[in-house]
Amino acid sequence: MTFRASLGTALLGGALLAATALAAQAQTRPNFNGIYGGAGVADLKAATCGEKVDGFAQSNNDRYKSGAVGGVAEGNKGAAGWITFEQDCGPQHRGRVSKPLYKPQYWEKVRMHDNYANAGGKYEEYADPQWKNYPLGVPRIGPPNQIVQVGDNMFFLYENQNTFRSIPTDCREHDPVLKYDQSPNGLAVGCWEGDTLVITTMGFTDVTWLDWPGYIHSNEMVVIEKLKLDGETLLYDVTVQDPVYFMQDWVWDTAKLARNKNPKAQLMQDVPYIDRSLGKLTDPNYRG
Repeated sequence: MTFRASLGTALLGGALLAATALAAQAQTRPNFNGIYGGAGVADLKAATCGEKVDGFAQSNNDRYKSGAVGGVAEGNKGAAGWITFEQDCGPQHRGRVSKPLYKPQYWEKVRMHDNYANAGGKYEEYADPQWKNYPLGVPRIGPPNQIVQVGDNMFFLYENQNTFRSIPTDCREHDPVLKYDQSPNGLAVGCWEGDTLVITTMGFTDVTWLDWPGYIHSNEMVVIEKLKLDGETLLYDVTVQDPVYFMQDWVWDTAKLARNKNPKAQLMQDVPYIDRSLGKLTDPNYRG
């Protein structure tokens, strides 16, 4: 056998081994398909007069216990265990240990957004984007309520304005043009690190907030989400990078969401639109 032939054989053998290894890796990737953290089911039963109905029942969802932000499948009440929304939800958000650390020159701006989140008129520029009818956006919307995994693609579905995200998971580069677009959910690309899916998202608008207490961000924000399965529990980690506003990356506490084991479980559709504009508020002191 000539040197050239033996070299070609070696290269072909190496390519086959690499392809085999990639195929084996793809086969061992975890199956994320499912509904997480609660959701409606197909066989919902109407309440009767003899049943006690607790419209504000606490959820077993660990997101709120862990400090993750945003709404959950049960709505923003989630596991708050609230008496009144403002009295309980405000301290709940402000009392979290993990908070973004802003550069000193931006703290007053954050405070103004928090103080005048519900205000209209001359203070409308500080209003919570939800009151301007903007979507929550990533990462404020939190972990997905349902994951659909198809080949090298992930689809995240949310019970919040019927939001969805389409995420390729083949480690591709972010599109050189689209990554500069500005949208509430940004442009996401996923890559596998062993059994952990790492999603890097960029191309955000600076209109949305990160959380309830006026946590703003720039359009240079980058969000890194890590998803891993621990048995039937989804572990969801988020790191927010913002070179404009932050002194350091903001790392969320791990959210833990159990996979729904009910075979009849299905994602419930949210109402497509709720007019939350400031002019429609019946109670200007209400926060949501």
